[in-house]
Amino acid sequence: MNRSFLLLVLMCPHVFPGSLSAQTSSVRGEVRIMWYNVENMFYPADDTLPGDDEFTPDGVRYWTYSRYRNKITQIAKLIIAAGEWEPPDLVGLGEIEEARILEDLVQHPILQSFNYNFLHRDSPDRRGMDVACLYRENRIGLVGWNTYPSPGIGLNGSTRDIVHVCGIWGSSDTMDLFLVHFISKFRGAGATAEYRKIQAGYLVHLVDSVRRMRENSLIVLTGDFNEEIDGYSMEPIRMAGAGGDSIRSINPECSMGSYKYRGQWSRIDQFLVSGPVTGYRVKGSILDMPVLLTPDNNYGGMKPARTYEGYSYRGGVSDHLPILLDISRRAFSVYFER
Repeated sequence: MNRSFLLLVLMCPHVFPGSLSAQTSSVRGEVRIMWYNVENMFYPADDTLPGDDEFTPDGVRYWTYSRYRNKITQIAKLIIAAGEWEPPDLVGLGEIEEARILEDLVQHPILQSFNYNFLHRDSPDRRGMDVACLYRENRIGLVGWNTYPSPGIGLNGSTRDIVHVCGIWGSSDTMDLFLVHFISKFRGAGATAEYRKIQAGYLVHLVDSVRRMRENSLIVLTGDFNEEIDGYSMEPIRMAGAGGDSIRSINPECSMGSYKYRGQWSRIDQFLVSGPVTGYRVKGSILDMPVLLTPDNNYGGMKPARTYEGYSYRGGVSDHLPILLDISRRAFSVYFER
């Protein structure tokens, strides 16, 4: 077992009670990818955007540096726990306000020895929320990366950029990773569904462009789509040919979803795969550790433990659960756990 992980467990046994139960049946692949919408991860200092005014030490949520550091530590511990012996090679993060958060995360004592670097650019999101990526430099060879403005018709283009990362893992396997956070249902599902459909169509266009450049690259799409795969907005992805290869949804078994709204779990955080998948073993899972959950007093059962309930500080991490994708190079045909 990795010494840092063992030290973490010994020093903080109360942090993840029973946490590894979610991982015992999930064999780590040669490369493991994690996606996590960390919900309102603001840096405490005020800036010129009005979207962060609540999340400052003087704001109505009293977002102090102590609370900020606590959330950073929780995310760092979760990244370690998500890999058990080896933390994920790539970590996609949603709702990151700025680069200082990522600097604090990769330099945190818990993660420092795992050689994480980060990729981030400010996007025109109206609340200052961005999509970012962490990657382990000794595990992923970075070929290049870019961001693409995500169509936001009717919203003056003010939404999160799409992040595209190309890397090499193993001996010579190439992977193109797209990280997204589609437009939220802040005006109701129907009011924004068409915008998400446009975003999905643009994402398919980007996948097609990669397929023309790199025929042998495995393409992974992940993020918070704010829609399940069978929803109206995801039709362009369901119908995509992507150079003659469909875009396939990877759904884990025995899991209701990663997000709960009014008592209903859904799978709006997703992994999708395209490209020459023959010879790869691909498996998805949702990290539903007890420490990430809290009783749902309104609808019953459990729900993700949030940092805030309304304006009341609860000390959790997010209203989403993290999702994982394991990829291995195998001599036999591709295996999808659905």
